Amino acid sequence: MTLADVAREAGVNKGTASRALRGMPGVGAGTRARIMAAAESLDYSASHIAIALSTGQTRTVGILLPTLRSWYFSEVAAGASEVLIPASFRVELINLDLDPDFINLDPAGFRRLFREFSSSRGWEALLFASMMWLGNPLSTGDPTFGTVPGLTIDNRGGCRLAADHLAQLGHRSIVVLEGRAPGKSDVVMWEQRTLGFLDGARHAGLPEPVVLLAGDATPERGEEATARLLAAGEPLPTAIFCHTDELAFGVLATLRRAGVRCPDDVSVMGFDDHPMARLWDLTTISQHAHEQGIQAGVALIDLLGSSPDQVAAPPRVDLEVELVVRRSTGRPRA
Repeated sequence: MTLADVAREAGVNKGTASRALRGMPGVGAGTRARIMAAAESLDYSASHIAIALSTGQTRTVGILLPTLRSWYFSEVAAGASEVLIPASFRVELINLDLDPDFINLDPAGFRRLFREFSSSRGWEALLFASMMWLGNPLSTGDPTFGTVPGLTIDNRGGCRLAADHLAQLGHRSIVVLEGRAPGKSDVVMWEQRTLGFLDGARHAGLPEPVVLLAGDATPERGEEATARLLAAGEPLPTAIFCHTDELAFGVLATLRRAGVRCPDDVSVMGFDDHPMARLWDLTTISQHAHEQGIQAGVALIDLLGSSPDQVAAPPRVDLEVELVVRRSTGRPRA
């Protein structure tokens, strides 16, 4: 079946059928619905090669993932795809198999990467589901490439919410379990989370929390750090705040094996709202990973419809975070 067949079936000319199938404006809702129904009934699929030849646009977006072994990047990619695919874009996922927190490139490396991907695959745009460290961090501490529009999370504000929540419950002996790994350059996000929690603790009049370096943001590191706390022979803190939910999963599992009740003996809190957090009954700070992808997809569509002079000063958007209270936190025992 060809575009001419679809146009004939819908009773329109080829130009109108083409605009409707590509999601372009200038086609009435009723006409568009009739064209889409005709295309479906004829089992017609528009050729992206033909569209690229006729319009100069490939309608293809590459989503670059640092790793496929992360729920977070999968959620971001899924959210972006939910917006891009109905807008008639093809979406290709590219696994870079790099450090899962930052794409570690200098500006020259970024340009090489961009040239390689765009020239070989003909993408119109690349969406990085990650922070990018490119050697010239902005004065705000945001390491994202200076000429790339981006969506960022208010990590510091989210951790202030966490500190306030534990303070309101009455906790005064708190341990912060950091997620950064020694020797890596991905320190900005972790610093923001620690500083945000310390800010919140000071504002609430709490004693200075103890900050422990777990060595990474994984459940295994959470287990190891909690085992060290248990073996130290000191009284346990009444609350442990973890930089990630995955760290918190390791903490919860180790406490449970040791017979330490949560939250009766120790409250545990995370950051992320991992899909498993609800099943662990984990109190956390949600960064709405899926919504991040949706907003990134919308921003990308808007960007592709803009002229170059309109994107000379790219937007930098901080997304809202949210406190999600579950049963892993409670008042400390008197």
